[in-house]
Amino acid sequence: MPVVSPVSGSAPPAVPADLPPPVAIHWSPKSPFVRKVMIVLVECGLVDRVERIRTMVDRLHPNRAYMAENPLGTIPAIVLADGRLMTDSVLICDYLLTLAPRPALLPPSGAARFAVLQRQALADGMLDALLFWRQERLRPPAAQRAEVHAAYAVKAATALDRLERDAAGFPDAPDLGHVGIGCALAYLDLRFPDLDWRRGRAALAAWHRRFEDRPSSRATRLALDA
Repeated sequence: MPVVSPVSGSAPPAVPADLPPPVAIHWSPKSPFVRKVMIVLVECGLVDRVERIRTMVDRLHPNRAYMAENPLGTIPAIVLADGRLMTDSVLICDYLLTLAPRPALLPPSGAARFAVLQRQALADGMLDALLFWRQERLRPPAAQRAEVHAAYAVKAATALDRLERDAAGFPDAPDLGHVGIGCALAYLDLRFPDLDWRRGRAALAAWHRRFEDRPSSRATRLALDA
């Protein structure tokens, strides 16, 4: 299966001998967590070495065949050259950035590193809330709970307002936390267009346009394939 090319001009990374490189990723075009990992693969110049395995997962319908390999049944998961599987987007990104360090994406130490990790935690927490809310929206209308919709609307709006407050300081070249934020906003476009998250958030909307115009973002768009 063809894969996108790495960022133009990137040199092949020197892989530490005791850390096997990734050779495949359990992937879906609909997952923002998968997209975060794919963007990191592109930015690190690793993506052309990695096969994409289309893997169907559903919180209410466990993929038992896949769970024999990954008992959590979640994506993304990367397959390493020695056959081991690594799960969780935070861990995977840390691993990839150890193989091919990109200090602009994740500083190696100090306060700057933890600032990036905090931004990533905010983005991932926002996505976790949105995924829970989407499950509620998928229930039969008579079974949906108004208090859940109200609570998660407040959670989404509050997170977005915080991002709008900070967006003027977001750089054009994102770090790993900004990548997570960009993927979370794209997921809102994909699954929650009715929220119209850009309304009243001009700075965040302008930053997201720049984020989506990056080569690594253009190569990894979220999409509904089924």
